[in-house]
Amino acid sequence: MNTVNCRKWYPVVGTNIIPVKEGRRITFGNQEVALFNLGGEYLAINNRCPHKQGPLSDGIVAGKTVFCPLHNLKISLETGCALAGGNGQVKTYPVKILKDKVCIAFEEGQFQAVENEVHSNANEPNSMDIDLGG
Repeated sequence: MNTVNCRKWYPVVGTNIIPVKEGRRITFGNQEVALFNLGGEYLAINNRCPHKQGPLSDGIVAGKTVFCPLHNLKISLETGCALAGGNGQVKTYPVKILKDKVCIAFEEGQFQAVENEVHSNANEPNSMDIDLGG
């Protein structure tokens, strides 16, 4: 029997918003994701470093990796794994471009929780928050 992962795609930011080789924190419902523009490709991971919970969206991007701003742990943006002798892993999220919008997917179960959180906060301005600071 084949198992199909159901995903729901959420547009989070325009393709012209995040500068190349930089990341931004995206808060959507109770999910905090670091979204990176690698120049022609976007990758997304959980925003908290597995070692000391540093904000990976504030880290330095090198190739397809990011260095945690707190203690320089190198994380693969493709796999979420700590590299170069580090331990731990962060969740990765599928990303695609739809009509000049960067979209992030959440798996079935996750996206229901995200939708419930967003709908319950529909009247609040921060139901989806994008930190555009660099």
